[in-house]
Amino acid sequence: MKFITSISLVMILFLGSFLCNAQTGKKSVAKSNASLKVEVYYFHFTQRCSTCHAVEDNAKSALEALYSDKVKKGDYVFKGINLDDSSSKAIAKKLGIGGQSLLVVCGNKKVDITSQGFMYAHEPNKIKEEVKKAIEKVLKG
Repeated sequence: MKFITSISLVMILFLGSFLCNAQTGKKSVAKSNASLKVEVYYFHFTQRCSTCHAVEDNAKSALEALYSDKVKKGDYVFKGINLDDSSSKAIAKKLGIGGQSLLVVCGNKKVDITSQGFMYAHEPNKIKEEVKKAIEKVLKG
C-alpha cells in the first residue's frame, strides 16, 4: 500500500512540474516575440533608377503606415543601406547580400521580398501587402 501511495505521489509531482513548466514556456515565447525588433532593409547601390527609388520609398511608407506606433517606439525600423559604402559591408555579409535587396528581418529570421518589391515598385498598396505578409512571417514562431 505504501508503495502505491509513493508511486502516486511521485507521478502527481512529476505531472504538476511538467504542467507548470509548459505554461511558463508559453508565456516566455509570447513575451519574447513581442520584444523582438523588426528591421526592413533596402540594400542598393549609389547609382539608382526611378524604380529603385520607388521600391525604397514605398516599402518605407508601407512600414510607417502599417505599424506607425511600433515605428515611433523604435520596435520596427526601416534602413536604406548603400552597398557602395564601406560601412555597409558587415551587415551585407551578415545577411548574405550581394546586390539590391528588400528584406524583412527579425532575430535570426529573414524574408526576402526583393522580387515582389520590384514587381510592385509603382503600386504602393501591393508593396504594403507584401511588407505586411513578410513581417507576419518573421514573427511566427
